[in-house]
Amino acid sequence: MTGSPTGRPRLIATDLDGTFLGSDHKVSPTNLAAARRAAELGIPFVVATGRPLRWLDVLDELAEAHSQVVVSNGAAVFDLATRTVVRSFPLDAATAVEVADALRTAIPGITFGFETPTGFGCEPGCPSVERASAGSVMADLDALTARIGPVIKLLGYHTRLDSDALAEQALRVVGDRLTQTHSVVAGAYGLLELSAPGVTKASTLALMCAELGVGASDVIAFGDMPNDRAMLAWAGRGYVVANGHHSLLSAGFTVVPGNDADGVGRTVLDLLA
Repeated sequence: MTGSPTGRPRLIATDLDGTFLGSDHKVSPTNLAAARRAAELGIPFVVATGRPLRWLDVLDELAEAHSQVVVSNGAAVFDLATRTVVRSFPLDAATAVEVADALRTAIPGITFGFETPTGFGCEPGCPSVERASAGSVMADLDALTARIGPVIKLLGYHTRLDSDALAEQALRVVGDRLTQTHSVVAGAYGLLELSAPGVTKASTLALMCAELGVGASDVIAFGDMPNDRAMLAWAGRGYVVANGHHSLLSAGFTVVPGNDADGVGRTVLDLLA
């Protein structure tokens, strides 16, 4: 983990679900006040989430803090103000299918979906809640690669393994062909998330910071799940909320109050006082 001074940060990054949003999936008044205070001071307040851009309506109030959102674990950047994808990092579709086939052999029962910057497609047996969404496509993976456009995430689902167990079994299969991460989801299945090699929330934030002239040591970041680990380790100061995943709580990051106790907002307001 990178060290940093203890003064005001020059950029603030935060995960969304389980971190900045409460259990009610809303932005609390305290957290909103923190984002707006950062904006008043000219400090970008950047959301870096695993969510696709289709699920960002909850952030409408935050466009004034910083309009660009890192989505899909760093695989794309969406601008809230212009409603456009300003950057994306597609993975090689052939590699994705190859990895999926290897995982299918190693982990019977796994099914898959593809995420694009603006859409979603999955296999017919996939349990994802998105399969019922308007515009979603159901087909086998080879057909999906031809129908839904550039893929930014390969998603693996399992109804008998939770996300931690699924990730553990998948790691030796995936290797360095794709970037593997995961988070614990509320659905009745485990979820595996695979992006192009080297693509993480941290890698995309680093590009954003380079454009802004901000060094990693001047960044603070908040998270709760394994898909936040690279971001927390890259930032000068990484904070994990008290309700976070056990692997982050034991990783040496500073622990702040949980998402329902406004840990992000309270910490930011203290640092910006």
